[in-house]
Amino acid sequence: MNEIEVLIKKFLEYIKSYRKYSENTLHSYQKDLEIFLSFLKENGISEINRISKRTIQRFMIYLSEKNLSPRSISRRLSAIRSFYNFLLFNDLVDNNPVEGIQNPKLPKKTIKYLNERELVEILNLMENDIDVLRDFAILETLYSTGMRVSELCNLKKSDIDFENKIIRVVGKGNKLRLLPITDNLIQTFEKLNISEKSPNEYLFQINRGGKLYPKYVERIVKKYLSEISEDGRVYPHLIRHTFATHLLRRGADIRSIKELLGHESLETTTVYTHVSIEHLKNIYKKTHPKS
Repeated sequence: MNEIEVLIKKFLEYIKSYRKYSENTLHSYQKDLEIFLSFLKENGISEINRISKRTIQRFMIYLSEKNLSPRSISRRLSAIRSFYNFLLFNDLVDNNPVEGIQNPKLPKKTIKYLNERELVEILNLMENDIDVLRDFAILETLYSTGMRVSELCNLKKSDIDFENKIIRVVGKGNKLRLLPITDNLIQTFEKLNISEKSPNEYLFQINRGGKLYPKYVERIVKKYLSEISEDGRVYPHLIRHTFATHLLRRGADIRSIKELLGHESLETTTVYTHVSIEHLKNIYKKTHPKS
């Protein structure tokens, strides 16, 4: 194990044990830094002080030549920045070669979401089918709360406050947020015999008590919702986008949506305002006498 590998290991231990990053975030950092490490080895670099600005720039070119998107390149660069911030804070390096390196220009992000009427119709049909009740509860929870799939998988029975109709969610960086839930979702949990008994059990289980995992949720989403997607592509995070878009269209303010989604910054949430403006433009064109 060379010097750089040792330092990466220390960094990953730090964000896991001290910063308490989620498993998904930890895995992303590990994967991104392993790719960087592999590039360094290919170029004969095994000492941290041999990494220069030129090295970082060459790494970005290397990623671009592998047809990685600007967003993916930015994410890997962000992981290296965090790694160097850790090294500098602990006096493990003298300089920061990432300083002054700009992220590649990102294309304007467009938000995809599902049609409200079609989604509600499918959920209503599922609700009345006892054979798919658990799958319905998973989709209904995602759409009713807008939570991330990782947050859904980690829910425990004790996180449901039946009396106050609130669900307790631990999000990124172990940050707690309380989300309101509908009477309909409460009734669904009751139908599934989900109660406060055995509070440490996971809310949704598979294989005789096993923990729900993201790929399983992805299969459920594809099974029931592919037909209402414009391009046939669906994924759990699409329901989160749909939740936020539908709230905004119905008059919810952007700051409230930020809190419900658990976003760190309001800037992250404002991406949904573009969708709402496009919706308003369509209404304007259809209804204004001079449009």
